[in-house]
Formats: sequence, structure tokens, C-alpha cells
Amino acid sequence: MWDATGIVLFVVWLLLPPAYTVVLGRKYVRQAREAAEEAVNAAQEATWTRADVQDALDDLERRHGPQDDVPIPLPTARTADTQELPAIRSPVSVGKHRLDESRLAGGVTA
Repeated sequence: MWDATGIVLFVVWLLLPPAYTVVLGRKYVRQAREAAEEAVNAAQEATWTRADVQDALDDLERRHGPQDDVPIPLPTARTADTQELPAIRSPVSVGKHRLDESRLAGGVTA
């Protein structure tokens, strides 16, 4: 009932998705391994750099001594001129129509 071509196509159809998955899986595992190695190398370089900076700071401290008593100036946005807020005046033109009666308003109420 089945000829050889149909059986071969069925086997290919059956085996192609798992083979494709295995090939892609190996590719992604290799990429993940390389990325992990790069991350580990970057972390080691950061550790070495941090150790080098700490050694340099320790050398400076040994030469110049600790400077804990030096006050650190804190930046501020305020100056002597900005300590007090300016007084707020109400504008002259806003609401004037409600304060002053016009001739039209006077004629309507009379």
C-alpha cells in the first residue's frame, strides 16, 4: 500500500522537527556559554580594577594621611538672594470687571 517514497517522506517529516530542535538547541547553548564566559571575564576585570583603585587610594592615604577632619562642602541651589520668596501682588487687570461697575451694569440694576 505504501511505496518507498511515501515512507521516506514520512520518516523525514517525523525526524525533521527533533533534528531541527537539536541543532538550534546546540547553537543557543553555545551562544549562552560564550555570553556567560564574557560575563565572568568582565566581572573578573571589574574586580581587578576595583582592587587596583583601592590599592591606589591606600597608597595615597599612607602618603598624605587620613583626611577625615576636612569638611566637605555641600552644594546648594540657594544663595543669599534666594532665601526669601518675593511678595506676590495681585494683578490690576484681573477681575476688574467684577470690582468696577460699568455704565451698562448700572443701567440694568437701576
